[in-house]
Amino acid sequence: MEWVRRAKFGLALSNILILAIAISAESATPAPGDVVVEIKIEPAIERFPKGSFHESQPRFQQPTPVPVPPVSASTSPAQIPVSPAHYPSLNSQQLDRQLQLYTRYLAQFGKPDILIVGSSRALQGVDPISLQQALVKRGYPNQKIFNFGINGATAQVVDWLLRQLLTAEQLPRLIVWADGARAFNSGRIDHTFNKIRASQGYQALNAGIRPSIPQISGLEVGQICIDLLPLQLTSQSKSIPDNSKQPPLSAIKDGSCNQLIKVTMRSPSSSTSPRFSISPLMPAVETLGFQMVNTKFNPESYFQRFPRVSGYYDADYLKFTLAGKQIDALERLITFANKRQIPLVFVNLPLTQTYLDSARFAYEDQFRREMKQFERSRLFTFKDLGWRQKLDSNGYFADPSHLNRYGAAVVALQISADLARLTEKMQSSAKPDSAKPDSARSLVHCEKGCLYLPKIFVDLQKNS
Repeated sequence: MEWVRRAKFGLALSNILILAIAISAESATPAPGDVVVEIKIEPAIERFPKGSFHESQPRFQQPTPVPVPPVSASTSPAQIPVSPAHYPSLNSQQLDRQLQLYTRYLAQFGKPDILIVGSSRALQGVDPISLQQALVKRGYPNQKIFNFGINGATAQVVDWLLRQLLTAEQLPRLIVWADGARAFNSGRIDHTFNKIRASQGYQALNAGIRPSIPQISGLEVGQICIDLLPLQLTSQSKSIPDNSKQPPLSAIKDGSCNQLIKVTMRSPSSSTSPRFSISPLMPAVETLGFQMVNTKFNPESYFQRFPRVSGYYDADYLKFTLAGKQIDALERLITFANKRQIPLVFVNLPLTQTYLDSARFAYEDQFRREMKQFERSRLFTFKDLGWRQKLDSNGYFADPSHLNRYGAAVVALQISADLARLTEKMQSSAKPDSAKPDSARSLVHCEKGCLYLPKIFVDLQKNS
């Protein structure tokens, strides 16, 4: 009978996955401060909604170019869907990868509640899982968050991403743009946007060829228990109420989340069926676009490997001006977001004191004053973390201007209050029918303080 064959097949795959976890748990060596703690394989529970939260992804594959027809006036956008794995490159392997991750995310969970955008400073500077947990503590569970940071992204790149690359159905309910002054300097050459504009992917987009939403298949594996970093930092943040009388979620009940083990999913060799293979899987947080960096900035060792460059000679601040194409892109995006009633929050990310010499300090201060004027005159929120005390600690940074995972968790905590207020405002103004968007796809928060991730996604491919 068909259902018997399916049951046997599912059981075999479950055994393969459990074996892979057991093998890797014995051999994996955790890095200092690893977040992933323990994986439990349990029977699926009916209260988990289908596609509850965050799948693991197979390794990134370079896109296979497809023919790009000539652009014509009769060609309409979104007319020709193409699989993201075969979509022409946008001249950035990291951007191509982010696009694949985001389309897979959309396929399983629908559009996110919060989309984080910006340059590499956003990519590794705002942790979506830490932000989600901070919002849970403030009474807003089930918030879906994705980090679409792009290396080198300027205001022009972010504007293009949100207004042209993504469709209306793929836009979030709230945008968090995290960056700083150098992304708005119109005096320098915008190498990132110029490369994108010269790419085959850009030409395909103009010709009406868009990346399609892939079809996802998965394997039910129960729950994954994660001891999350922000739970350890809550008491250190003055902006978060002191809950010191309450134990961290990981210590509740059996305390099973306290064991520091980094579990890596590996593809078993001889134990698997020759017809199928399980691709190596990414850490769960990186499937949300976030780039997790453990390195802590040490000026003494860092400047033995890299030259110390004054702000007067820094190419990112070359011919510094806030008048021109980058501010024009910001204005277009503000108008776009307001028209679609999508709240836009700009987060001015912190920098180290080592980086902020007199020249950079002057540029950043000019930018800060300009953004406050934008906030006063437009529907736009400016969250300034640039001068926040204790956020410039070297321990929160991977290099002079990029945060590490610890800084990314603190930033998430700092902005959670503002996002909670905006979320409340959006929910109060939503119509009854739209007050529960994508309810079948929302995160279910575990009673023991862990996250339920009921599906781990794998690619099942026939061996050639």
